[in-house]
Amino acid sequence: MEIFDTGTLKIYQKIVTDDNRGVMDATELKLAGSAFYDEISFSATEYYAAMQAETAIEKRVRIRENKSICNKHIIVVNETLYEVGRTQSSTRHGVSVTDISLERVTSQYDIT
Repeated sequence: MEIFDTGTLKIYQKIVTDDNRGVMDATELKLAGSAFYDEISFSATEYYAAMQAETAIEKRVRIRENKSICNKHIIVVNETLYEVGRTQSSTRHGVSVTDISLERVTSQYDIT
């Protein structure tokens, strides 16, 4: 079974400075790493739950387990920026993985 063969994504950390402290969205980003990923589809239940919660989930990806990823990160897939929504770690076919829901970006970010 091939896993993580869709491509590579980049993980950026939101930078908090004195200028943007207390502001919901930091504007500067710093590269925190990269990972091979698989795009995973939505189940009907997940799709309707997202609609009811009015979240803007655009895609879901699976990477090797990384429990440090949270809403303080921005994920870049094919040059498109996404906010991290929900993350969930589990084991699939004997491999520890993290599933990440990606939401459309609503702020401007400066990638350093």
